[in-house]
Amino acid sequence: MAIAKAGGLSVDELAERLSRVCTFMGAGELEETARAAGAAELVAAVLAALRGDEPMARSVLERRLDTLDDRMAAAGFGNVTRGTRGMPTLPGNSPGHPVAHRWNCPAAHPCELLASAESHPEAPVCAMTGRPFVYGPSRL
Repeated sequence: MAIAKAGGLSVDELAERLSRVCTFMGAGELEETARAAGAAELVAAVLAALRGDEPMARSVLERRLDTLDDRMAAAGFGNVTRGTRGMPTLPGNSPGHPVAHRWNCPAAHPCELLASAESHPEAPVCAMTGRPFVYGPSRL
């Protein structure tokens, strides 16, 4: 079950949103479309926080992601950090989270992207931070 932060997103929900940002950054699409939507400063602030260059409280990061989605949607690009989802799992119905060792996101607020050591003998590089992933235990 996801660990909830009072008044905010669960750890899993925030990681999922950050994974979407990372995917768009890796594809080279986010900065250009954010510029077109008038949201370049939001992307820059989020990336600075994830790199650890500018510490940002979790609640501020969540609000910035919300604002980024709002601006991108208003400009016709749709949501960037939120996917379309069905009904959420009810509390107590989680199947649990097994743990395995993988390459983990190095960001100050990590996303949920993982890479196996079998597929990546050397650490992949994070598209958001430019830093190599860190090897260690990961919840699956």
